[in-house]
Parts: sequence; C-alpha cells; structure tokens
Amino acid sequence: MMLPIRRWTLHLVAALAFGQEAAPFPQEPPGFWQPAWELTLRGDQLSDPGQATESFRRAGAQLRLRWSWDLPALHLEAGSRSALGSDGNRLNPPRWDQQPSNGTQLDVAHAALSWVTARTFGTLDLGLQESRLLSSQALWDRDLRLLGAGGTAGVRGPGGALQEASLRGMTGRVRTILGGQVDLAAAQVVLKLDTGPWSWTAHVGRWDLAWDPADERLRRLPGHSPTERQRMRVDAGGAAAKWNTVFPWEIRWFRSGNRETRETSEEVQATAGSRERVYWPQVSLTWQRLSSTGTLYPVNGDEWWFYRRARGPRLDVALPLPGQWIVSVVYLRQRTDGEEYRITRTMLVLMKRF
Repeated sequence: MMLPIRRWTLHLVAALAFGQEAAPFPQEPPGFWQPAWELTLRGDQLSDPGQATESFRRAGAQLRLRWSWDLPALHLEAGSRSALGSDGNRLNPPRWDQQPSNGTQLDVAHAALSWVTARTFGTLDLGLQESRLLSSQALWDRDLRLLGAGGTAGVRGPGGALQEASLRGMTGRVRTILGGQVDLAAAQVVLKLDTGPWSWTAHVGRWDLAWDPADERLRRLPGHSPTERQRMRVDAGGAAAKWNTVFPWEIRWFRSGNRETRETSEEVQATAGSRERVYWPQVSLTWQRLSSTGTLYPVNGDEWWFYRRARGPRLDVALPLPGQWIVSVVYLRQRTDGEEYRITRTMLVLMKRF
C-alpha cells in the first residue's frame, strides 16, 4: 500500500528524532515488543559509454521498522519497509531492481521456535522471512523475502573451537516485484571453526528455483519452452577465512554451478577493516563472474548491474561514524560476456542504525 509523500516524510523525521541508538534489529532479552529502526539514504549513478541514453542518476531513502517479542523458546517479529525515490516504480524492471522505489510494504512477519543446549541448537521459522542461508550476491539478494519455512539444526563444541556444524534449509515462495510465481527450495551444510586468531567458514548446498517465464529477470532458460514453468537447479559452495586482529582481514570465495548445463559462476572478495569501530575504515574488493545459467538470476543481487553473462570488479569503502552512522562509497565496472559493452556504476550510501 502506497503512502503519500508527506505522511511518509513525517514517519521518517519521527524516526530520526526519537529512535534509540542500538545495533540494527538487535537480539533483545525476553520481554515485550521491542522496536528497532534502520534508515538508508542512497545516491546512484550509472555511466554507460555504449548507450548514453541509458545513463541515469537517482536518489532514494529507505526506512525499515521492526518489532520483536522474545519468550524463552519463541521469537516473534514483524516489520515494514518504506521507500521514497526519485525514479518511479515503473523503472524498477528495466533497472533490474528487486525492491520498489516508492511505497510501503510488509517486510517481515514470522515466528521462530528454537532450542539450545550445551552442544546442540535448532530453529524452525514460519512466515515471511529473510534467508538464513550463507550465499553471495551472485546467488541471492539479501533484500528479498520468502513466505514459507526455514530451519537450522546443528551441534557445537563445548570448548568453542567448533562454532557450528549444521544443516540449514528454507522453502517457499519468493516475493519479487515481477511476480511470476517464484518458488525456492534450498538446503546447505555449514561448518564454522574458531582457532583463536583465525575464524573459518565453509558451506555447500543445493538450490532449486522455479518460476513462470516472462520478461526481464524472469526470462526463460536457454533451450526451454517459453510457455512451460522454468526450473533451475544449482549446486553452490563457499569458504571464508578471517584474521581477528584490531584491524581484521577476511577472504571469501563463492562458486555455483548449474546441474543441467554445467555452467558456473564465481565471486571472490577480500576485505580489510570492520564496520564496528568508529573512524576505522573498511575496504572490500570483489570480483564477480556470472554465466548465463550458473546462478539463480531471477533472485540474485541488484547492487551490481548485469545479473547474468557478465564479469567485473567492485570496490567498497565504508567508514563508521559516531552515532551509529555508516557512510560508504561503491564503485564497480562490469562488461557483458563476448562484448565490449561496459558500464560504470557509483553509489553513495549513508546508513543510520538505531
């Protein structure tokens, strides 16, 4: 449901004036409904030397509100997302956006039942929810929501070296701006280790996506009927190593492959610094390669530009500021496979965490 601009602005100003400063969507002790806010201001510029008419500049604001209620074994959460942007919603499909530029919508509404012992843990989550699976933007857009079920079951070591050995999964319908009856079923095995100065993570899993063919991201798969329901199965895995110092370093690697076509996609990222310490910067360099079918292109991230058959680097520089502010600059260059068609995209993001 759309909100008038004036009314939406009043909500935004009220959040800025009265929101309590805390981590975004924090885990609160058992108690009554707990509120949390997150405000994001963003500028985006696309430079396209191939077709100058497709270049654009835009600005937008996003406000997420959440309320949570924790009991000893039950977590209830509800939230909304409001957006106000300079470009209309009609431009969302041709600009590959996964979220509307303007309006208010339900963001999350779910209940999670959990148990924790000295060596085991588990969660069953039902409703409109975020993904708990480990993935990169090459495979999944973190802003997408799934209406269905998710769960985790695992063990951990009493000494702390084994942080997690678990099975994670989710299944349900993905909410996208294009519709298309997009259904996802995925499961993965996760291993996390802590060896003092180093932390290690590895995961491997299978993703199954089905959708009704249409335009834009919901295009049909190569060689498949344009009238039948499309289905893509992807095996995906990744690993990460983090050096836990005052100025931490981390390397991440992710790879996915289509079981039918054998095409693969890949993402590698090196990060120095943290977003938790005021005035200490974080720098990330990411290289991404997307094939035609080696990634789940209907649901992968929109913070790049091309979502398939492309490759290129991306540089992120972030600086935490006092008062839970974070400012970041993103610069990326991508080109489509087999062509000299390149784009340059620059983003300036200012986030306020309450």
